[in-house]
Amino acid sequence: MNTLKLGNRGLSLVTVAVLAACGGGGAGDSPTPAATLLSGVAATGGALAGATVTVIDSDASTADKSVSTGTDGAYTVDVSGLKAPLLLKVNATVQGSALELVAVVPNLSLAASNTANITPLTNAVAALIAPGGDTSALASADALKALSVANLSNASTLLVNTLAGDPAIKAALGNGFDPLTTAFLANGSGIDGVLDKLDISVTGSSVSITNLAAPATDSGNAAAVTLTPAQAATPDKPPVLPPSSDSANLPGAADLAAIAAKFEACFALPLAQRVTMDTAGTATSVAAACNFAAADWRSGGRNWVQNVGQFTFAKAYLSGAKVGKGQIALALPPANLTDPKTFKHPYCNTRPCAVVRFPYTTASGFTVNNDFLLAKIDSAWTLVGNQSPYNVYVEPRLIRYAEQNTSVPNGGNAYFYTPRVESQLRLNFALDWGDTHNIRAVRFTGPGLPAAGVVSIRSQGCGTADRMGLAYQSGSTRVFNSTASNNFQFWTGSVGTYFTLDAATLNGQPLTLPTPVMNASTGTLQNQGFSPLSLSNLPATIPAWSVYKVEVFHYDILSDTPDEVLYVRVNAAADNASSGVAVKWPTLDAAVVSDYLTPTGAKAGPVTDVARSLSWTQPAGGYVGSGYIYGNDSATVTGSKSPTTRYFLQDTLSLDPAALGDTRATGYVFSDLAAGTSLSTYTQDLSSNPNPRCSVTGVPALVAVAAGTSSGTTGSYREIGLSFRSSDRKLYTAAWNWRN
Repeated sequence: MNTLKLGNRGLSLVTVAVLAACGGGGAGDSPTPAATLLSGVAATGGALAGATVTVIDSDASTADKSVSTGTDGAYTVDVSGLKAPLLLKVNATVQGSALELVAVVPNLSLAASNTANITPLTNAVAALIAPGGDTSALASADALKALSVANLSNASTLLVNTLAGDPAIKAALGNGFDPLTTAFLANGSGIDGVLDKLDISVTGSSVSITNLAAPATDSGNAAAVTLTPAQAATPDKPPVLPPSSDSANLPGAADLAAIAAKFEACFALPLAQRVTMDTAGTATSVAAACNFAAADWRSGGRNWVQNVGQFTFAKAYLSGAKVGKGQIALALPPANLTDPKTFKHPYCNTRPCAVVRFPYTTASGFTVNNDFLLAKIDSAWTLVGNQSPYNVYVEPRLIRYAEQNTSVPNGGNAYFYTPRVESQLRLNFALDWGDTHNIRAVRFTGPGLPAAGVVSIRSQGCGTADRMGLAYQSGSTRVFNSTASNNFQFWTGSVGTYFTLDAATLNGQPLTLPTPVMNASTGTLQNQGFSPLSLSNLPATIPAWSVYKVEVFHYDILSDTPDEVLYVRVNAAADNASSGVAVKWPTLDAAVVSDYLTPTGAKAGPVTDVARSLSWTQPAGGYVGSGYIYGNDSATVTGSKSPTTRYFLQDTLSLDPAALGDTRATGYVFSDLAAGTSLSTYTQDLSSNPNPRCSVTGVPALVAVAAGTSSGTTGSYREIGLSFRSSDRKLYTAAWNWRN
């Protein structure tokens, strides 16, 4: 206001500011209208920094407006001239994956500042009023004009009342909480802390909410609650959300930040400083800055150096990685196990523990998530490991087989020559860690498995030191065709560890699984690694963190009663094979396929050196973490302790990319050649086990069967696989193979 005259030198600056804002001044000045502003925070239990907020209004003639969020997730945008209702969209990249959340703003106070947050809570409210739960259907002027403000209010009230059913969440949200308009900071506490411990997903028109801070059950996290548009009609009758554990029983934001800082300080060291390796590539020690777990830390039979030093700190691509905020993935109440045969965690059996997920973002911009078990020791939350004496785990996995030999040999099962996706459970009990020499059999029972249990036994196959072979699904640990005698199965020719639950063609059509056969009268044992029936709705059958029972049987007792019992959890839900259609799979370069996976290929011969590489094309949003070249063949040998016998010869060459996001991996190590039977004093000298025979390192040559020959009697198998994470952050395997 150039003509403004100050008649009083004592006029305060505040008064000047008010006059200016009101358009006060000399004659001829035009009043400047105050702006209508929209401000808020975009967060998911952590700020969505550098994200794009787009504002869509209910007037088709006005253009959308966009603004970027700050490092704290906050934004402010001038919405003067826009007509409510508005739809706000935030688009961000979180741990390498694209994320979109929305919020519906029913009205605006003109010439004022309005608050509108964008969080999973506002997204849930929008889903409850959107046609079919599709929030993108709200992104038009016509859809916004048709919105019912009453329905929106009811949906918001239903959500708030549901959350308020947990006293801890209610206290953190405060009185009068509104997901859209209550101001907050994305600082890990208060409202942001609530966002951190909720898993909110939208499926169709329903919203599922899981309280990750509620005590876990044998089926995983505490039961989720489901909200529907019909429930919103009576928002004062919300479903009951399982309440959070006492805050003293869970690590807080400061505890998790301190641990994350220690990981990041370790990754800041050059590789050669953070971990010491011997000439064989085995980690022997870690730097002091990297040694911050409990002194008795143990996981899968390995100590901190053997496990985290070897498989995390020794990864070159983690140099300089930034570690994000840890999030509680599972709140574990005390197990309170009393059976003397059952393994009891030295900390978590009598006190609460928590599984925490820490994200590492590499220098190449990709994120790896690692889960760690924490317990409170001397008032401090500390990494303690699962403390298991054995390397045993159950892992759901989708694997896509691109079969190269689609010509079914004489006597072959067409299923195995069909390109397909399988949903599998890997049932792994490794023999190369811990005191396992006395273990003859292991039985797995749990969700998705036959009620009698799936039994694994020591394998005679070369390269099976890291596993026990899946033998049969009757549950018995005795020789399957001698159940009336006292004979026990001391070894198996099987080398597999995967139990297939469901299968589909590459376009998602169901495939009938091979029928498992176990006929004692004829001595027939077939397809024991396949479920008798394909299982539908696997995510519900095997949700994340489901519990499996692992029973261990010893040689020196030879009883059908287990000698030891352990319980393990899966860390991800199983998926049906048909969901593979939506996965963005990598594509192995054609030259690699033709060279390695056809019997006449240039590299179909034995793979005996690590100077090999794989290359591929990876769709956006995902990355390959590792690759492998695997092969097996049947061989006949006469050993010093036995007559001639037939066995599997197999080996695997592992390959790693130099950095996540690379489309090429190079070889670095072959698997241990030892057979599982050679690791036990009870089986290494059996007449039917002519060890040593696993003496030639390398993946066997790929040799085709002769025309007209029955499959499996001659020839070999080879597979190339890429373990990768897609844009949905789940772990998958893409495999290309030639089967005879």
